[in-house]
Amino acid sequence: MVSNTEITIENILKEKTKPYKKLSSALKILESDNYISGILVQANKVAIMRMGYNDHGPVHARIVGYNALKILELLNIEPTVVSEEIGDKEDSMIAILIGSFFHDCGISLVREGHELIGTVIGRDPVNWVLRKIYKDDFKVARMASIILECILCHMGTYKATSWEAKIVETADGTDVSKGRARVPFHIAKPDIHKFSALAIEKVDIVKGEKKPVRFDVYMDNPAGVFQTEEIMKKKAVDAEMENYIEIVAKIKDKKPLVIL
Repeated sequence: MVSNTEITIENILKEKTKPYKKLSSALKILESDNYISGILVQANKVAIMRMGYNDHGPVHARIVGYNALKILELLNIEPTVVSEEIGDKEDSMIAILIGSFFHDCGISLVREGHELIGTVIGRDPVNWVLRKIYKDDFKVARMASIILECILCHMGTYKATSWEAKIVETADGTDVSKGRARVPFHIAKPDIHKFSALAIEKVDIVKGEKKPVRFDVYMDNPAGVFQTEEIMKKKAVDAEMENYIEIVAKIKDKKPLVIL
C-alpha cells in the first residue's frame, strides 16, 4: 500500500522533473516498476522491522532524489557526466535520480557494508532502467558506472570522486527530520539518533550566502543538533563538499547556530 507521504513526494518529484523529457521518463520507470518497488520496500522492512533503524525505503529514496537534484541546481557546477563527455546536464540529473533511488538497496540484505552489497543488487536493475532510456550500450555502461559509484560511496566508506556521487552522499544526509524516525521510535528501542531526529521539523535547501548551497535545519529543541552534526555535516564533509555547503541549525526561540 502506497502511503500519503510517498504520494506527496512523488508529486513533488514529478513537478521537479517535468521540464526534462528524459529525466521525467526515468522517474516514471523508477516509480512504476514492481521489481524496483520490491527492492525499496524490502530494504525498508529489513531496516525498520528487523534492525530498528529509520526509514530506508521508497519515501527516503524519493526525498534524497529530490534534494540531490536541488543541490545540483544550486551548485551551478559542471557535473562529471558533462566534464567526462558521457552526456549532458540532464544525463547527470538522471544519474543522480537513479543513484538516489538505489543507494540503500543493499540494506535489503544487511546493514554493515550495505553500500558495497548495493552495487551487486543494483547493477542489473540499474542497467535495465538505463537501457529503457538510452539505445547506446557504450553510454549505458558509462552512466551505470556513475550510478553505481553513487550507491557505493553514499556512506563515506569509499571516497566519492564524481560530482554525482558527492551530491547523492550529501543529499542522503539531508533526510533527518522527524517523519523518518517516527515509526522506528515506537517499535524499537529509542536512542539519541531517534530523539534527535524527532526534534527536527524540516530541512530547507536554499541558495547560500557565503557558499552556493545552505541547509536550514528547523528544530523544536537543541536535541536536533546531534543529528545535524553526526549525519548531515559528516556526510557533507566526507563528500568533500564543505566549501560548497552551509548548514545552519534554526532552533526555536534561540539564535541560529552555524554547523558548517
